Amino acid sequence: MSYLQFYKKYFFKPATSKGQAVVEFTLVFLLFLVISWIPADFGLAFFTGQLAQNASREGARLAAATNPFNAADIQTQVSKRISSALLTNTSINVTPPTCDPTLCMKVVSVGVSGDYNFFFYQLLRLLGLPAPNSLTISRTTTMRYEHAFTC
Repeated sequence: MSYLQFYKKYFFKPATSKGQAVVEFTLVFLLFLVISWIPADFGLAFFTGQLAQNASREGARLAAATNPFNAADIQTQVSKRISSALLTNTSINVTPPTCDPTLCMKVVSVGVSGDYNFFFYQLLRLLGLPAPNSLTISRTTTMRYEHAFTC
């Protein structure tokens, strides 16, 4: 056996790619996970906005039909409807029946607002990029007060 054959047999090993597939899968899977979560995160924010809108609409409907007007009861009912939303720092504003001169009738208003924490923003902050902590989602509904026809 020559020196070259001895060297090739014991020292020169061809490169193997046993762990390459695992590394590539891990990198691609993490990228795919982030890319697929971003639309889902915005969808959750949209869904949370719809829940806030429905809660304010139900609160305004209840406020418009309630006689005598009780703001605390309306806030309780709205908070029950908004509890499934992914909002933090939720605030509910109930405006008692007031005269609206443009419509020439009394109206009630119910507003719901809260902060939604995007996962995408947390990911941007993790990468060192500037991003806000949360996004404020607010919805307001105004309806005619049923028990006063004119101002």
